[in-house]
Amino acid sequence: MTKLTIKRALVSVSNKTNLHLLVGFFKKNNVHVLSTGGTFVHLKKLDPNLNLEQISKYTGFNEILDGRVKTLNPLIHGGILAKKNDKTHLQQLKKNKILPIDLVVVNLYPFETVSKRKTATEKECIENIDIGGPTMIRAAAKNFENIAILTQPNNYREFLDQLENNNELTLKYRKYLASLAFETTSYYEGIISNWFNKKSSHFCSNQTAIPIKKISNLRYGENPHQNATVYEFGQNSMTKISGKDISFNNICDLEIAMELSEQFDLPACVILKHGNPCGVALHKNQDKAYSKALTCDPISAFGGVIALNKPVTRNTSRLIVKTFTEVIIAPDFSSEALEILSSKKNLILVKYKSSKRNISKYIKSTRNFLLIQDRDEKIVKKNDLQFVTKLKPKKSDIDDMLFAFIVCKFVNSNAIVLAKNLTTLGIGVGQTNRLESAKLSIKNMKKNFKKVGAVMASDGFFPFPDIVELCSNSKISAIIQPGGSIQDKKVIEEAEKQKIPMAFTKTRHFKH
Repeated sequence: MTKLTIKRALVSVSNKTNLHLLVGFFKKNNVHVLSTGGTFVHLKKLDPNLNLEQISKYTGFNEILDGRVKTLNPLIHGGILAKKNDKTHLQQLKKNKILPIDLVVVNLYPFETVSKRKTATEKECIENIDIGGPTMIRAAAKNFENIAILTQPNNYREFLDQLENNNELTLKYRKYLASLAFETTSYYEGIISNWFNKKSSHFCSNQTAIPIKKISNLRYGENPHQNATVYEFGQNSMTKISGKDISFNNICDLEIAMELSEQFDLPACVILKHGNPCGVALHKNQDKAYSKALTCDPISAFGGVIALNKPVTRNTSRLIVKTFTEVIIAPDFSSEALEILSSKKNLILVKYKSSKRNISKYIKSTRNFLLIQDRDEKIVKKNDLQFVTKLKPKKSDIDDMLFAFIVCKFVNSNAIVLAKNLTTLGIGVGQTNRLESAKLSIKNMKKNFKKVGAVMASDGFFPFPDIVELCSNSKISAIIQPGGSIQDKKVIEEAEKQKIPMAFTKTRHFKH
């Protein structure tokens, strides 16, 4: 059945947005519309002269069980699932007085919205689990060769545009609508499954639902020859308020930068490039935090992403516009800052709500596998430290050590971070051995800072004492690292020899 003519439609929706768009089509083509209670009333208001019939009247069976059962009926599902080019099916429809249905317009009870309400009870959530809706959607999607299915109000206009000769729909487009329908039910079931899992966390299932919702297509992926799409996974807390379209790489970077900035209570500035921090600083004055972060690596900061954990001030914005920046993300922008920054037409400004209510899982894909793990939310504090040398670090050094170790968590392994006065001075990123990362961080520090004396943080243990030897020649005042190497004793002995205080965290932060 290549072309489909819409003669009879079933409409049963929770979200009545854009329903008026379909009413004109129904009226023009004298489409017989079957509908349920609330939707029936709404359609009647939109056009009293619509060829409209209540489903309960058609089936001869009133809604029961507080509306739980209203469309679960052979007269409905026979009309949806029948093959219109199958003589046996057509004979059975005639024998059972079942009318064939050509279009199903259904969306689902708002379980996602209700379950996110802090005041929602378990009973309210359960009552918003749709049963009849997904059943009709799946049935119509399965039978796309004979019927069309609409599940999203934002698709109604496109649906009307696709109708040829005023009232014919191609098989190709019906198959596309079917794919959207199964995406809808898959996402819906995933949200419900995750809600039940949270309520029954002591049980473990060998199947995990991952609910994702498409937001939009992107211009391209990491490179122009790669197609890309952005989906909502968890709660989308970001709103673009100015600038050009956000790219695939922008999204990857701003998420990391925002999360790092939120690790701190003091005003923080994170400058990030290609997935790695290239400057991080804390200061009670935001503009000072930005200036200090920029000094760490001004060359890498060119074309980077800036994240601030406090509303952007006028003074900070005046400094930022002096350097080419791709994206600024912050909880808010003062009116003066917005005016200054918006003058740069391509500069992307993103406003976010706190991400501290993060989704607890991290997902990564390989060519053949989808990997899921808990997010690395561990923050090492002073009480967690094991001071392994006789010489103990100064209080100010301990603050810098903890700061640098937090930054390490967001730097690709092998990661080395040098810091002083809650500011990064050098960052060694993504080297295949830790000694090279240490050399790189020290080289960067000496290039941009005349006075040295920083603490060193490492995301993983020191496999050999050679890094400590390197530190002794670079005026490193203290070292923080996870510990756990079979060479720990030799590493500690070297630190004692060089009179460099060392602390173990007993926690590593590998990031790949």
